[in-house]
Amino acid sequence: MIFREALRSLKNSRAKAVFYWLTFFITTALLFVYFNMEYASTQGKSEIYMDSFGLADIMQLLEKGNAGNLMMVFVVIMCAIDLLFCNDFFVKNKAKELAVRLICGATYIQLAMYLLIQTVVLLLAAVPLGIAAGYGLLGLMNRLLAAAGETMTVTVSSYAIAEFTTVLTFIVFWTVLLNCSFAYKSGAVLLAGGNMSAMKDKGSYGLGAKKYVRYLLNLGALVLTVLPLYNFFSGSGALAVSMVIGSVGLSRVISEIFLPFLTGLNRRSASRNTVRMTANGFLRQDLKYAGITIYLLLCDLMIVMTMMFSRNNTSLEYLLVIVTYISISILQSLALMFRLETDISSREKQFVILSQVGVSAKEQKSIIQREVMMFYLLTGGLIALYGGTALYSLSRDSLITGGQMILLISSALIPVIVIAVLTYLYYLQVAAGAKTARSEQLSSH
Repeated sequence: MIFREALRSLKNSRAKAVFYWLTFFITTALLFVYFNMEYASTQGKSEIYMDSFGLADIMQLLEKGNAGNLMMVFVVIMCAIDLLFCNDFFVKNKAKELAVRLICGATYIQLAMYLLIQTVVLLLAAVPLGIAAGYGLLGLMNRLLAAAGETMTVTVSSYAIAEFTTVLTFIVFWTVLLNCSFAYKSGAVLLAGGNMSAMKDKGSYGLGAKKYVRYLLNLGALVLTVLPLYNFFSGSGALAVSMVIGSVGLSRVISEIFLPFLTGLNRRSASRNTVRMTANGFLRQDLKYAGITIYLLLCDLMIVMTMMFSRNNTSLEYLLVIVTYISISILQSLALMFRLETDISSREKQFVILSQVGVSAKEQKSIIQREVMMFYLLTGGLIALYGGTALYSLSRDSLITGGQMILLISSALIPVIVIAVLTYLYYLQVAAGAKTARSEQLSSH
């Protein structure tokens, strides 16, 4: 009974299930390729171990440690984070179904099983295809290595398969744990008479400090935001460290300077431009909720660039890092989309209210277009600003060719353009659901 209803739910949410499946598929294929390439790249090389965890030791490990091992650890961590956002999006869209089941007397175990069955079905569909795709990618890698004059070939090894199986088991366990925790949390919230919007993060961006202290903090944040650009232009290197520091400043600049600016803009133009005012309000909410994924994307790209250009990599290691860069760009862009759409999925009531106060369907569509365009233009602009500046600095020092620059910047921006279109289409579905809910309200009166 539960199995049949879980499959029906999966069928009814095909679009969301496809993206969930796609994340599992890419993760599986990526890990399969990684562990086999990592094993091939470590053959005949001595490892570097850390005696302590100081900054100098970490930098030495990044510069001289085995690229395969470093990229493997990095990718596993990023895949776990991406699955967190993806799973959050998928299961929170099941909140209404869980509420109905809870009202009908379902237990926590039944709620968890309802989610787990759907997850397991998607895993069973994604993992074999991911392994097959990974096997095909290994052949492509060998052709690229042969074209570069390398005699080394990457083959499937039992050692790499054992590592791959272990990490894949960890990912499955991680996903199961997330689903169980969501079932428990949703049950507690709904039984307490709350709603699923109460499960959002309610972080506060302000500090209870005096005005002049906030001014000093904001000034410091501006300096930290510009610091990576200065470091890139001055050729001081340390792309990853500079970007992490810059992200700290950027986070405060957006939350304490840009968002209050949007609020003031809305107050000054209140009731004069409904579309702009509403889109600005939604943009504030987007940046509060999904801003962390933008900073993660920027930092991840700089970490991989550091691995690419601050080391003497072999052809296999360089190819491995290039694959990492492209894969992380896609996965982190998907994570950004999932994080944003998790918040968008709860806006049906807000669009019902907009309809009630007289905002037309055409104006609502304009609001969505403006909001999505501003959010992703900001995201793409930050990638172009920091990534483009870093690549220009590397080009000036003759560390990168024009073709490599085009490959890297397009690999970062194209996924953002694609997810912008997908977010817009999903947003239209949410607005259409609000229109249906509004029609039902009118017909009931």
